[in-house]
Amino acid sequence: MTLVSSAKDTGVPEGPPAFRDLGSARKRQGPHAAMWWTPGGRGRAARIRLLRAALGRLWDEALRAARAPGGTGRNTAAALGAVGSLGRGEIGPLSDLDLVVVYEGSGWSEARREELARALWYPIWDAGFDLDQSFRSLAECRRIASQDLPAATGLLSLAPLAGNADLAARAASCVLSDWRGAARKRLPELAESVWEREERFGHVAFRLEPDLKEARGGLRDLVTLDALVASWLADRPHDATAAELGRSSAYLLDARDALQRATGRSQNALLMAEQDQVAHLIDPHLTADQLMGNLALAGRGVTHALDTTMRRALRNLPGRAAIPAVFVRGRRQGPRLTPVAEGLAELGGEVVFTSADVPRHDPVIPLRTARVCAERGLPLEPLTLRALRSAPPLPEPWPAQARSELAAFLVLGERITPVWEALDQAGVVTRLWPEWAAVRNQAQRNALHRHTVDRHQVEAVAVLADVAVGSAPRPLVAVATLFHDLGKRPGEKDHAALGALLAGPLFARMGYDAAASAFMIALIRHHLTLPRMATGLDVAAPETAIALLDVLDWRGDVLDGLAALTEADARAAGPKAWTKLRAALVGKLVAAAARELRARSGRTAAS
Repeated sequence: MTLVSSAKDTGVPEGPPAFRDLGSARKRQGPHAAMWWTPGGRGRAARIRLLRAALGRLWDEALRAARAPGGTGRNTAAALGAVGSLGRGEIGPLSDLDLVVVYEGSGWSEARREELARALWYPIWDAGFDLDQSFRSLAECRRIASQDLPAATGLLSLAPLAGNADLAARAASCVLSDWRGAARKRLPELAESVWEREERFGHVAFRLEPDLKEARGGLRDLVTLDALVASWLADRPHDATAAELGRSSAYLLDARDALQRATGRSQNALLMAEQDQVAHLIDPHLTADQLMGNLALAGRGVTHALDTTMRRALRNLPGRAAIPAVFVRGRRQGPRLTPVAEGLAELGGEVVFTSADVPRHDPVIPLRTARVCAERGLPLEPLTLRALRSAPPLPEPWPAQARSELAAFLVLGERITPVWEALDQAGVVTRLWPEWAAVRNQAQRNALHRHTVDRHQVEAVAVLADVAVGSAPRPLVAVATLFHDLGKRPGEKDHAALGALLAGPLFARMGYDAAASAFMIALIRHHLTLPRMATGLDVAAPETAIALLDVLDWRGDVLDGLAALTEADARAAGPKAWTKLRAALVGKLVAAAARELRARSGRTAAS
C-alpha cells in the first residue's frame, strides 16, 4: 500500500506533527485527538496520514541528531518502512507499530546504525507507542524472510515511509520475488500455521469471546490470504465472494478499532463484558447479539475464501496430480470427467457438473451434491458451488429421493461439516430451509456452548454418527438433531417448545408422513428433558423413570432417539456440557426407563 500524507486533505495543522503530539492524541489529548480516534475506515486513513507525516519528520530529525549519512549513494542509502497493520493500511487507534530500517552500503558502521536507531526509536517509545523495530541490510531482509514465516509475510506488506524510496522499493521487490520463488516449498508451512491457529484460538464465527486477529476467519487469515495471492499459486476469490470479502475485512477492522476505543488497550480478544459497548461504538442501534452475528458472518466469509484459495494453491504443489491433457487424433480435447453420481463428476479432486444444464433442471442436485462431496471427501469447485443456486426449488412435499439424499448425507459424521459450510456460504441452505435464516450466525450467551446456534446443530449431527441410537431410526434422529434448536431465538424462554411448533410445517413440506413427523417433533420438544430430569431428580427413584416415560408416551424408540440426541447435543456444545457425571446420570435414567418399559411389556403380555 502506498502511504500518503497531505495536510491540506486531512485537516492536520500546518507542518508535520511531532511524535509526542501523536502520543497525546492516543491519550485523547491535543489537536490531533479527534482525527486519531475517528471510527471506521476514515479513522484508519487519518491515522496513516498522521503517522506518515510524523515519521517523516522524525526520520529527518534522527538523521541530523545521529549525524547519519542522508545521501542516496550505494554506500549511504537507507529507508524507513512500515510492515504489519501500518504497512497494510489497517492501523488501529492503539495498535502497535512495526517499523524497519533498511540500509545498504559500507557507510553504515555498527556504531552509526546504533546511533540512528536510538534517535528513531526512543521518541516513539517516549510517546507511549508499543514498537516492534528492526535495522537490517537488504541482504538481511532477504535472509530473515527466507527463514522466518511471520517475518516473510510481514515484509510482503513493506510500505515506504521516509528515506531512499528506491531502496525501499528494491527491498519489497526482492522479498516478494524470493517469496514467489520459494512459495511451493513454504506453502505447507503456511497451511500448518493456519491449522495451528485454529486449534489454539478456534473460529471468530463460533467463539463466545473471539480473538479478532488470531482466530480462524480473523485478521491474520486475511494476511495469509494476501500471502497466498502474492505467491501466484492461486488467485483471490472473484465476483460476489470478492465483494463480500472486502466487507468482511472492513467489519473485522471496525470491530477491532471499536474494541480498542472501548477498552483503552491494544487487544484483540472480544470479551463478553465488552461486547455491548463495542456494538454501540460501531452503531448506536446495534445490540451485542447483532454484533456477534455480524462477526460470525464476516469470519465465515474470510474462512471460506482462505480455504478455497489454500486448496487451489496446494493443488499446484510439485507432486500433485495435474489434470492431464487429452488428445484425440492429435487434437486437444476437453478434460475427461469421472462420473460419481447422476449429473456429477470428479475433476482434479473437485466435484463438478457433467454439464452446465444439470443444476437448471434438477431440484434434488443440491442434496445429491452434498452427499457425494461428504462421501468422497471432495470439495465443490467454486463455480459449481455458485451454480447450485440456480437449481429449481424442490416441489412440496419433497420427493422421496430428496429425503433419501438428505438422510444419506446426515449420517456421514464430521465429513458433513465443511460441505454444509460451503453450501451455507453459497446461500443454498436457506433456499432449502428458509427457517434456517432465523438461527444463522445466532450467538449463544451460554458458556457451555462454543458455536453459534446454526453451527451447533450441524456439529451435533456430525457427533451423532458415533452415537448408538438403539431402536430409533437413525435418519429421523439425524434430521431432528439438525433442527433441534430451530426455536432458539433471542428472548425466547422455551426454545424447545417453539422448535417443535416450527418443525411441524417444516417436516410436512419435506414430505415426512405423520408418524415420522410426530417422532421427530417429540425429540425436538423434549431434547432438554433428559438432562433436566437426570440432574434435577433422583435417577435411582422408580418414579423418576416413570415420569420420564409418561412424557414420552411410553415409547421405546423415542427414549432411544432422545438419549442419542441428548448425547450428541451435549458433546457438540463443548466439554463442559457433557461431563462424566452428567453422562453417567443420563445413562442411569435411560437404563431405568428401559427397565420400566420392559416390565410393562412383560405385564401386558402376561395379561
